[in-house]
Amino acid sequence: MRILMLGAGGFIGSNLVEHLCASATHVYEVVGVDIAGDKLADLDHERFTFHNVDFTDPVVSDELRRADVVIDLVAYANPSVYVESPLDTFRLNFLQNLQIVEACVEHGKRLIQYSTCEVYGRPSGEHYREDHSELICGPVTKQRWIYAAGKQLLERVIHAYGLEGRLDYAIVRPFNFVGPRFDYLVPAGNKGGPRVFAQFVSALLTGGPMFLVDGGVQHRSFTHIADASRGLETILNHPGARKQIFNIGNPGNDISIRGLAELMKELWWEVTGAPSDCELVDIAGEEFYGAGYEDHTRVTADVTKLCSLGWAPRHDLRQTMTDAIRWHLDHREELLPVSLG
Repeated sequence: MRILMLGAGGFIGSNLVEHLCASATHVYEVVGVDIAGDKLADLDHERFTFHNVDFTDPVVSDELRRADVVIDLVAYANPSVYVESPLDTFRLNFLQNLQIVEACVEHGKRLIQYSTCEVYGRPSGEHYREDHSELICGPVTKQRWIYAAGKQLLERVIHAYGLEGRLDYAIVRPFNFVGPRFDYLVPAGNKGGPRVFAQFVSALLTGGPMFLVDGGVQHRSFTHIADASRGLETILNHPGARKQIFNIGNPGNDISIRGLAELMKELWWEVTGAPSDCELVDIAGEEFYGAGYEDHTRVTADVTKLCSLGWAPRHDLRQTMTDAIRWHLDHREELLPVSLG
């Protein structure tokens, strides 16, 4: 199977490239495209080719015509960007991704589109189900929701092409993937920036503080990137995954953000043998991210649909966080000068 992976140089993409190239059950030829390739630097495999270009480069059109499947990971995935640059967020996450969708329609290519769990919006009081849960975003004045709204609209266009019989697709809604090669690190005391794990591990590496946005009462369910990559491979190969939407998550790994900070401090001690002196500091969401920010308080996946295809998460929360922390410790010499120097 020849796969064109757009956004291969990011956290999800680089781990997925590694997973697919190491597969013991299938043979994949993977062609990666991204404007950044540093996370792929150690991935040298005879069946992997990397193009260090923007996805609008002509070479991508040629590769798309040769591919059996297109995996689209191109996106901004950072709340600070949604708040500070809502139009850039919309242009990339919807308008430019729409070009990829329509190229797949034109050339008859199967598309696996990565969306987001944020399409579910505000909490409904239940585990989110792909084909049943309401998708409810906040007001227009909270531009933080433009990310979710753009992703949701892209999903609806993909579904409409599928209804017309013009597109073979699967949509993936990731739930808080964590692991090696995660987001960039930030200096101590930095506000905004990357997602919560990267913020917290940066604080642990530099002495803090660990900011708890709006008190850290929000809940998230974290998913080991290895489980996430296996989930994608299941979708790639199962005949029941055509024209379907799938949550990939681990509902058993639910925890509050405050609880996550406390757990990561505890695991830091276990991994390093030294306690962390990071202070937990409460901060208002708009002070941390800027005006126009709003959060969703609980994001928990129903993964029954994907499990029915034979997949199941294997890593509990402690193992998920321990593996991610160990990787950042092992790579701090290369990470700190670049990201924090």
